[in-house]
Amino acid sequence: MIMWRRNQDTVNFHAAIAKVALVVSVFFMTGCDGGQAPPPAPVAPKPAVFDPSMSMRAFKPGQFTRVTDVSQVVTLTRGFWMGTHEVTQWEFESVMGSNPSFFQGENLPVDKVSFEQAVAFCKALTTGDRKAGRIAANMIYRLPTEAEWEYACLAGATTAFSFGDSEAESDAHAWSAENADDKTNPVGKKKPNGKGLYDMHGNVWEWVMDWFAAHPKAEQLVDPTGPTEGKHRVFKGGGWYHEGKYGRSTSRFMMEPGMSINFVGFRVALVEVP
Repeated sequence: MIMWRRNQDTVNFHAAIAKVALVVSVFFMTGCDGGQAPPPAPVAPKPAVFDPSMSMRAFKPGQFTRVTDVSQVVTLTRGFWMGTHEVTQWEFESVMGSNPSFFQGENLPVDKVSFEQAVAFCKALTTGDRKAGRIAANMIYRLPTEAEWEYACLAGATTAFSFGDSEAESDAHAWSAENADDKTNPVGKKKPNGKGLYDMHGNVWEWVMDWFAAHPKAEQLVDPTGPTEGKHRVFKGGGWYHEGKYGRSTSRFMMEPGMSINFVGFRVALVEVP
């Protein structure tokens, strides 16, 4: 009985303390004069919604093996996003207000576009998507590096193409001289690679960031970006004008950055910058 009484007194004591604390809290919230509570602290702006204009696939940091005259292990230490398809004429014109293409059609890849025009598109798209809040302020669209392009093209495969080693299988995956009927074709109609990217082995060749030069002979490369200057920029991936064998992930041609031709287009990468 005594123990119960003690416990009951303890309960009553704590209840009294709680009431006092509540009164003190209300007093300090309302102030001595009983005025209104201070306004709430400003709310931080919401972060950008990740809803980029282009359809993208995410690629984590990783490695792939580039086999040319030597075998190289290429390591990418930063992740990125890559467009699922080549930039279409509709997409290009909606951003730039013009369409340089020789073959005309909204869902055809933009062609006859120079490296400089492709870079200008990426900058304009970045500005528009940042302003609209679709991407964060530390994100930019740009052309992929050659290493990023090859990594995305293979999508984990260890073969010459994302679908195997033989160009005989390319008909299901690529528009080339064997099946394109001497023209570009609508994007996304062939089978994608393992990461859902279409037309990596054909339709139009695709500009990348690198200046053209022979690959270094090192067996290990980390985040390669090519030489710091040059005369020609690289384009990758095969196209409607060339045989399917030229669509290997390692295939590369080059052209001056101000020049254009009707079998070269591009796709965009999206990256975070410091």
